[in-house]
Amino acid sequence: MQAGNAPLDDAQPPRPIQARWVISGTLTLETAAHLKGESRAIVDMPVLRHPLEGRPLLPGTTLGGCLRSALADWLAGYRKTPSELDKARIARLFGAERGDPYGSQSALVIFDALGELPEDLTIEIRDGVAIDPATGVAEAHKKFDFEVLPAGTRFPVRVDMILPSPGGGDEAELLSLLAGALDAFSYGEAHLGARRSRGLGQVRASWKARRFDLSTEQGWMQWLLTDHENPLGQQPEYGTALEAIRAAWPDGAEALNYPEDRRRAIRIELHVSPVHDLLVRSPGANPEGPDAIHLRSAGRPVLPGTSVAGALRARALRIARLVREDKKDAEIWVERLFGPQIREGEGSRQIRPAASRLRVAEVFIENSRPRRQTRIALDRFTQGVIEGALFQEQTEEGGSARVTLELLNPEPGELGLVLLLLKDVLNGRLTFGGSSGVGRGWMRGWVRLIFEDGLTAELEPGQPPRGEAAGRIDEAIRQFHELPVLKEGQERIRNE
Repeated sequence: MQAGNAPLDDAQPPRPIQARWVISGTLTLETAAHLKGESRAIVDMPVLRHPLEGRPLLPGTTLGGCLRSALADWLAGYRKTPSELDKARIARLFGAERGDPYGSQSALVIFDALGELPEDLTIEIRDGVAIDPATGVAEAHKKFDFEVLPAGTRFPVRVDMILPSPGGGDEAELLSLLAGALDAFSYGEAHLGARRSRGLGQVRASWKARRFDLSTEQGWMQWLLTDHENPLGQQPEYGTALEAIRAAWPDGAEALNYPEDRRRAIRIELHVSPVHDLLVRSPGANPEGPDAIHLRSAGRPVLPGTSVAGALRARALRIARLVREDKKDAEIWVERLFGPQIREGEGSRQIRPAASRLRVAEVFIENSRPRRQTRIALDRFTQGVIEGALFQEQTEEGGSARVTLELLNPEPGELGLVLLLLKDVLNGRLTFGGSSGVGRGWMRGWVRLIFEDGLTAELEPGQPPRGEAAGRIDEAIRQFHELPVLKEGQERIRNE
C-alpha cells in the first residue's frame, strides 16, 4: 500500500485527556413514568425493559436527550431556539447536533440505567382515552392502555465527563453547564419519559462526584485501579449536582455557578378537596373486588394530570369560543396553551406538533377514604333494570390535593384564560374524573399564583383577589377579552 493511502488517514486525531469526572446519582420517581418500549399484544404501550433481565431500562440516549433539552431551556428559555453562542456552549458538552459534519464529539459518556421497583410493587397498567372537545365524551375507537413504572422506582444513573487538555475547553464552565442540566432533575423541573407535561416522570435526585486527574501518573493509577463498576465508592451524597461537584473539586469551587437562567413561568397551586367523592376509572384487579376503582399508583389514590388537563382543555375551548366569538381565534388560544390536536385526515392545513405549555402535575390525594357503591343500569324505555347490569364502583371520598400547574413562557392574555378555567373549578362548574352527572368530581378550594418576579396572589370563591400581585388578576383577564385577533388566527381565516 502506498504511503498516504492508509484507510485511517482521514480519522480524527486522538483527544489528549486532562481529567475524567464521574458523577453518579439516584433518580427516584415521585410520580409514575412511561418509558416507551416495543409494542406487545398485552398492552398497547409497554414500558422499555432490559431484554435479558426484564428490569425497567432507562437508556443513556434518553437520559442524554433529557439533559440536553434541560440545558437548552436553561440557556434560551422554555422551548426557545438557542442563540448561536448558546448552541456552541451546548455542543461543547453534548456534541454537535445531528447533521453538522464539522461538529465535535460529546464530552460526556452517559450510561444506561436499570430500574429498581419498590418492594411489593409491580409495573402498573393505565387506561387512556381521547376526549372529543365538542361533546366532552370519549371518542369512538380511541381507547388505549399503557404501562407505567410506579412512584418510588429508582434509577442509579452515571455520567462521565472527559475533559480535554488545556486549550480544549474550560473545566469550570463545562462543569457549570453540566450541573445546570443535572439539577433540572434535582429541582423537579425535568421529567423522564412520555407525557411529561401531564405530570408523569417527575423525580427527586441525589448526587455524588469524583475527579480523576489524568495529567499525572498518580492520577492515571488511581483511575486504573478503581472499581470501574463503582468508581465513587463511599463518596457522600448531596441534594444537588452542583454541591457534589464543588465538594469533589474544592480548588475550583468558587468558579462553579449555574449559567444564567432564562426560563420564564408562572406557577399556580390549586388546592382542592372533593365536595362528595371522586372517580377516575381504573379496572379492578381483584376478581372479588369492585368492577371499577379509583386510579391508584404505588398503592395510593392519585389525581392524574391527564384527567385534569383533559377537563381543562375541553372547558378552555368553550370559554374561548364565548369570549373571543367575534375574533374567531378561540382554537388558536387553546392550541397555543395545550398543543394542537392532530386528527386523522386533517390535510387542509399543515399542523406542527407542539407540547403543551401548561404543565399539569400528577398528585396523590391525601387523607381520603375508599367508598364502595353498588349501582344498576336502567332501560330508558321501560325504566326497569337491565339484566346483568348490576355493578360496583369504589370511589375516593374526602381528602385533599394540591395540583401544581405551570404556564411556560406566558404570553399576554394566556393567564387570563387559565384564571377563567380555575374560576370554573372553584365555583363547581368544572369537574374532574367521571360520573359528574351523579355528583362526582366537584371540587372546592383556593388558588395561589406565584409570578416570575416572586410576587404572589391568592383567589378564593366569593372573595376579591388578595396578595401583593392581586392587581394582575383583573389585568390578565382583561387582556384575554380585549387583545386583537392573533396572528395565527388571521392566517387561518385567510386560508379558509
